[in-house]
Amino acid sequence: MELRIGDKVRFLNDVGGGRITSVINKEMVNVETDNGFEVPTRINNLIVISTHDDYEKSGKRPTPVAAPKPTAAQEKKPLKPEEPWFSDKNQNPAKEELQVLFALVPEVPGNPPTGNISMYLINNCNDTLLYRFAQKTKYNYETVVAGSMSPNTKVYLGLIKPEMIADLPVYCFQLLNFRKRTKQLDPFFQKEVTISAVRFYKQNAFVTTKLFKEPVMLFQLNENLLKVEMEKLSKQDFQKAADLKEPKKKDQEIVLPNSEMVEIDLHIHELLDNFTNLSNAEMVKVQMDKFHEEMAKAIKSDVKKIVFIHGVGNGTLKNELRRELQHKYAKYNFQDASFREYGYGATMVMIRK
Repeated sequence: MELRIGDKVRFLNDVGGGRITSVINKEMVNVETDNGFEVPTRINNLIVISTHDDYEKSGKRPTPVAAPKPTAAQEKKPLKPEEPWFSDKNQNPAKEELQVLFALVPEVPGNPPTGNISMYLINNCNDTLLYRFAQKTKYNYETVVAGSMSPNTKVYLGLIKPEMIADLPVYCFQLLNFRKRTKQLDPFFQKEVTISAVRFYKQNAFVTTKLFKEPVMLFQLNENLLKVEMEKLSKQDFQKAADLKEPKKKDQEIVLPNSEMVEIDLHIHELLDNFTNLSNAEMVKVQMDKFHEEMAKAIKSDVKKIVFIHGVGNGTLKNELRRELQHKYAKYNFQDASFREYGYGATMVMIRK
C-alpha cells in the first residue's frame, strides 16, 4: 500500500506511531508522534493503520510519499543553497548560556523500570546544534542517529525497554554548537554517559523540570565552565591551601566511620568488566558468591542493615538470594527494601548481633 502524507502509521521496530507530515526523500518521511514530536523514520519501518479520511471528504487527494521531480526550468536554474537545519529564530534571552541535556522520560513515572523509557536530546540554548548519538560496543561506536537541532528544541533518540535496563550500553554524544555570527570558532565537544541500573530504582534520580510534564532523569552533556576551572587545580594546590589555613596536627588518629547500613549492587555488570562468555548459571554463581562475601563482612562488622540490589528481571537471582537467607542465614530477618528507593528490585537484611 502506498504511503501518503496524513496517513496514520505505527512503528514496526518501536512503540507507538503517529501521522506522516512530510517527505524527506524516497526512503525517509517525518512522522508526528502522539506527543507532538516530529521523528524522521524510514518508510520500511512503518505500517499504515488508516488513511487520512479528511482529504477524501474534501475532495483533495493525499500527496504520495515520493520525492518531487524537478521541472525543466528548475533543472536549468542553479538552486540557492538552502539552510533548513540552521536558524537564529526561537531565541530566548534567558538562555544565552550553552546547555545541552540528555533526558530519560519514563512511561510509568511511579515505577520507571516497569515501562519503556524514552530518550531525548535537548538543545536548551540559543545556538544551533549538530549532533551524533552513538552506542559504544566492544569494538566500535555504532551511530544511532545524527542530525541538527534548532535553538531551544528537543529530538527523540529512541527507547530503553525494561529488559534492557540491566545491561545498558555506554551512550556517546559528539556535538557542535554555533550561531550565524560569532567572534570565534568554538570546538566540538563530546560526552560518554554510563547509567547504572540502580538509578532507575531510585525515585530521587528523576526530577521535575519545565521541559517535560513528567519527572525525568537528566544528564548535562556540556561541561560547566566553573567546574572545569576547579578541576584544573591539582591535589597539591588544594593541599597547599589547606596547609596555609590550618597546620597539620602530628600523630592525628584516623577514624574510619562505621556505616549502619550498606548497599551492595549485585547486577553482573557492576561485578565483572566482561561477562559476555558466561552462561546465566555462571553469572548467578558470581552474584551469589558476592552475596555470601558481603554477608560475612556485615556479620563481622558494625553494619546493622545491608541492602542487596538484585533488580527485577525474571526473579532468578532474587529467589536464589532469599532461599539462602532462609536456610544458611535463618537467624537474620529480611524484607523488601524501600520501594521508593529501589522499587521491587532490592532485599534488605537486618544483621542482629
